[in-house]
Amino acid sequence: MLLDIVVLPPAKERRRLGALAQRLSQDYPARYIVDNKKLIPHVSLYHFRTSQKRLKDVEQVMRMIVTKTGQFRIAGVALTKGQYSIGLKLQNPPALKRLNKAVLLHCASLRTGSMPNIFSEKMTKQVKQALKDYGTVGTVINYEPHITLLANFKSSRVKQKRGAIGNFRVGFSVNELAITEVNCWYQVTRVIKRFRV
Repeated sequence: MLLDIVVLPPAKERRRLGALAQRLSQDYPARYIVDNKKLIPHVSLYHFRTSQKRLKDVEQVMRMIVTKTGQFRIAGVALTKGQYSIGLKLQNPPALKRLNKAVLLHCASLRTGSMPNIFSEKMTKQVKQALKDYGTVGTVINYEPHITLLANFKSSRVKQKRGAIGNFRVGFSVNELAITEVNCWYQVTRVIKRFRV
């Protein structure tokens, strides 16, 4: 099973982000629209493959991490478009960096393989090491927190345009983490277990 440990924005922000994704999909047709219905807006901390048998261990680790995590704020404003997706770039406060590192440290040993490689990553020494140690790259090397809104564009014309495409202000206190299941494009399809911070 493919999992992601995530920060869940509050329900009001998830609704706003879902509505924004729907609007953006009119100009940027995509196969995956993070509409807060089928796909849930989130901030990824660690993507990993594991087995159903290890899910209780993941829950136990997350309970321990939550007891050591205090509330903090996340904010973002810049909408950016890459080759494969559109997302809202977020600030990376020290508390979020520590949380990302703690999740990596404690959950990596619970993985059973690597995440699907859908991106055209150059197989550098650093990428190979991240895949060996963690089974993924995106939440390990140069962690850049963001909320994906659209993924897997339908048109090659859309794929070619990259960079800033606008602003959308979001800000919230981190008060909920979750173990979630993701699809092969790393988008959250269901929340398995929630944890209050």
